[in-house]
Amino acid sequence: MNNLSIKQEIERRRRLFNAITYVDIAFGVTAGQLRELGIYSGAAGVWVNTALTKGIVSDNAGVAVSIMHTGKDYSDDFSDQGINYDFPATKRNGSHDQNEIQALKNCYEAKIPLFVISKSANKKLRDVHIGLIENFDRQYKKAYIKFVSLNVFSVNEPQLIRVTQAEYLAKFDTAVGGSLTTTSSERQKIILASDKTPKKVLRYIEDYARNPTVVAEALYKANGICEACHQLAPFLKKSNGQPYLEVHHIKPLSEGGEDSLDNVQAICPNCHRKMHFG
Repeated sequence: MNNLSIKQEIERRRRLFNAITYVDIAFGVTAGQLRELGIYSGAAGVWVNTALTKGIVSDNAGVAVSIMHTGKDYSDDFSDQGINYDFPATKRNGSHDQNEIQALKNCYEAKIPLFVISKSANKKLRDVHIGLIENFDRQYKKAYIKFVSLNVFSVNEPQLIRVTQAEYLAKFDTAVGGSLTTTSSERQKIILASDKTPKKVLRYIEDYARNPTVVAEALYKANGICEACHQLAPFLKKSNGQPYLEVHHIKPLSEGGEDSLDNVQAICPNCHRKMHFG
């Protein structure tokens, strides 16, 4: 029997969500990512992962990890605030439906967040909300799942994220890009419903100890001229009055690039951002 506690399972789900985003909604996630992480698997509407969640609550049905909303088989009332999710009612053999309903009930009673997966603007991708089941109604065979922020995972101390700086920026950029696929009115609704107090995190950043002499020589050789656009540095540094340029590795250190003069350019911040995001 699995002996994960409710607290441990909530922490496990926090880590799963942080693997796809650091904001309240994950936009544009592939089905492969969801399967690999264990956020969702299988064709059924409710994913339980019984092997991991069995025994967290008193019975053996497990705890719902996620639900898939496609709008195809059920009339689930889906909005920016949440979803009125219909209990599964399929023709599968055995007690699959009842087990999934019980897993939803366990999730509700234990107050464990679950993931609500829906189609993204790109139909091949998925968006993922964090939800809490606020109402479980056996009479009407529905569960109301309210969308909540990352703060639902909060503990007394700030969470620790182990990630490279490049990975962190890439995930945030993906989240911004996904949000841009929605309309302005939809974004404003999400903003109004979101927690306005930013969640504090501790980021454990893996980086490279760069050679300061390489940086100094690259700046000296550039002589205040960007080596990409060939324009003057945009401003002078407060600390020493020197032209402000940034030293960029042509082949990233993370990809095996050398920390040498042959592999760096002194460029303006605008060109530097273009190198990474243009």
